[in-house]
Amino acid sequence: MIALRAATLPFLVAASLAVAGCAGSKPAEVAAVAPGLTPREQELADRKEQLLQQLATCESGSWGPSARPIYGSRGAYHGRFQFTLRTFITYTRMRDGTVLTMKEAAEYTQDYEKAASLTWYMIYELQEPWHWPLCSRKLGIPAQLKRIKEI
Repeated sequence: MIALRAATLPFLVAASLAVAGCAGSKPAEVAAVAPGLTPREQELADRKEQLLQQLATCESGSWGPSARPIYGSRGAYHGRFQFTLRTFITYTRMRDGTVLTMKEAAEYTQDYEKAASLTWYMIYELQEPWHWPLCSRKLGIPAQLKRIKEI
């Protein structure tokens, strides 16, 4: 997720500069580009993303977007990360102040990117992998978090 964005930024900047250069006779201005991730930062981001993919696979059988809604435990859990709607609403409000309705939460839990973003917040910023008790134990998430911190 992060690697894709970091890799596409230089391409987009170069393409926009090329287009700007063709638009008129005025010389193109060079935009300041934020430096890319260091190899250490890239490894850290990759490991974090891999852990999220493992969690989604453990919880729902796969990771990434799904063509149809995913439910577990007779509809109590939603999406790849198997959120309850109440948990999704509570942690979204905690993260950025957004207040979701139950309907919005049901839609957002099915959106892999939105659910992964909230999962990232819960695991890496709040250090709360216990929301996924079985898969957290099965995957050894606390130990993986410790190794990630050591990088």
